[in-house]
Amino acid sequence: MGDTLKIPLISSEITGLWNSYMGDTMIVSVLKYFLNRVDDIEIRTILQQTSDISNQHISELTNIFNKEKLTIPDGFNDRDVNIDAPRLFTDSFYLHYLTFMSRVAMNNYTLILNQIARSDIRAYFSKRITENIDLYNSSTDLRLSLGIAIRAPRVEVNNGVQYVKSQNLITGWFGEKRSLLTVEITHIFSIIFSNLVGRAITTAFGQVSKDKAVTDYCFEGQNIATKYIYELTGLLTNEGIPIPSTSDSFVTNSILSPFSEKLMINHLALLSSSAISSFGMAMANTMRTDLELKYIKYTAQILKYSKKGANIMIDNGWLQQSPQAIRHENLK
Repeated sequence: MGDTLKIPLISSEITGLWNSYMGDTMIVSVLKYFLNRVDDIEIRTILQQTSDISNQHISELTNIFNKEKLTIPDGFNDRDVNIDAPRLFTDSFYLHYLTFMSRVAMNNYTLILNQIARSDIRAYFSKRITENIDLYNSSTDLRLSLGIAIRAPRVEVNNGVQYVKSQNLITGWFGEKRSLLTVEITHIFSIIFSNLVGRAITTAFGQVSKDKAVTDYCFEGQNIATKYIYELTGLLTNEGIPIPSTSDSFVTNSILSPFSEKLMINHLALLSSSAISSFGMAMANTMRTDLELKYIKYTAQILKYSKKGANIMIDNGWLQQSPQAIRHENLK
């Protein structure tokens, strides 16, 4: 068997490594601030563990980039975080944030793993998936033990095996709406939870940003997240299904930013990308037309919102271009 480590990296592998480096440097910067503004010892422990693991990722990725003679991305660093800024988030937010980010990472790492050939790169991303499974489990266990977990609704379901006997399963716009399937409830809850976290982030970033374009963009994101939460919880209420909620607003009244404008706007780009992926998964598992149309509308709105954010980043020189294939005719 040949030495697979001598095989040049393919486009998907370069993409995965590049995105991972950008993501890990962002998370490390965010966690540095969280660790300097946390009271609960158990939450501090899991934040520190996550930070240590992310720093190890950066070291491993740097070695890979150097070995493959690839340019190391700028990423994010100490210039993008002020750890001495006053507290901006509550302790409970940190746990919800870790749960949310571990879900995003599990999804992203799994998607890229499916496109990777080289054994060492497959091993790298396989380990990342396992680590984020552990982070999800530990953060969720701690949220449950502290009584702050936002859980999916508990519903009663029909017993016995059932087969679909009419087209009513896919109605919901003009026809009579059938009861929601548990898979549909699952995705509705997932989107609500993500938007609860997203609303906290956009509120906090908009509150501390000193750049008007960024501030306006953040509060536009806050309004979008609030609308989605309102519409989807209203849908559950109309179906007689308990709605997920939290008694914590997650955000303090601080107006001094812990993060650079560059980091904040790039973080919102990550949230937008995650939202689009969530809507796609929800559509793929939904058979009620009213829900499908709602997710299509949401996707179009977030695509438009994401483009506006990209324009802000380009105008300010905050958007780093991912690796691009060369055009051989331009090498002369």
